[in-house]
Amino acid sequence: MQRVQIPHLATLSLLASLAITGGACAQAIVFNAGSDNGFFTPFNAANAATVKYGDSGWIGTGSSAPVALGRITLNLATFNALTDGTTDLVITFNDGDPSRLVFGSGDILYSTTITGVTLPAAPMAESATLFAIDVPLPSILTRGGYNNIGWSVKCQNFSFVGQFGFQVSTCNAQTMGFYTNNASFFNGTNWSLFSFGQDPCTQVANLSAIVYTAPCVGDLDLNSSVDAADLTTLLGSWGGTGEGQVADLNADGIVNAQDLSVLLGNWGPCSG
Repeated sequence: MQRVQIPHLATLSLLASLAITGGACAQAIVFNAGSDNGFFTPFNAANAATVKYGDSGWIGTGSSAPVALGRITLNLATFNALTDGTTDLVITFNDGDPSRLVFGSGDILYSTTITGVTLPAAPMAESATLFAIDVPLPSILTRGGYNNIGWSVKCQNFSFVGQFGFQVSTCNAQTMGFYTNNASFFNGTNWSLFSFGQDPCTQVANLSAIVYTAPCVGDLDLNSSVDAADLTTLLGSWGGTGEGQVADLNADGIVNAQDLSVLLGNWGPCSG
């Protein structure tokens, strides 16, 4: 594992946005943990098939009503590699902390696998290559109340000679939402919490991320409109049960008439 404070002028930085998909409508930021605490690169060829890392917090809306989320940007890093590599990323979005050790139910709200993510080379000693990926969340609905959110990242088909991980934030970089010190680690058997030290602001292991609202609930294919394609997706999932159903628009664990009602109520172009 590597965690290094990044010097501003000595850092090789690559801001490469991996465009997965997404609509053109404006999306409001409801959680923003910036990158002011270096980088943490725990994934490597020896452990990438086993471990996963997660984090969580509360979104900031000023309301306890459920909120539909449309995208998360994860700020990532590579270290100690002369050549590019690739991996598939399994990204899971949860109600609260994915470890279930702190707050929220930990229920899976959505999970997706992004294949063929490029892990850029990081050839400079003591410096990371920084990049970001945007992950669409098809109108994932929070549970309301404190509006807990959480996420985890796992690698599959890891092919990289260096180390891979996350940009990290302190409490000072939390500009939207509520800051918590509860990054989590899964070792293949059990979850645990971790930090870099005792200071609750500067020695935390908060993973840098930005979460946005959805342009509109029901836009399952994120084309900025609730239309026949979204209806087809919902009907194709009819009766589906369990965590992470994309068409479960009210997050009650089943795709049924209530979700159809939500979709039809938002029919047409997304506004905003």
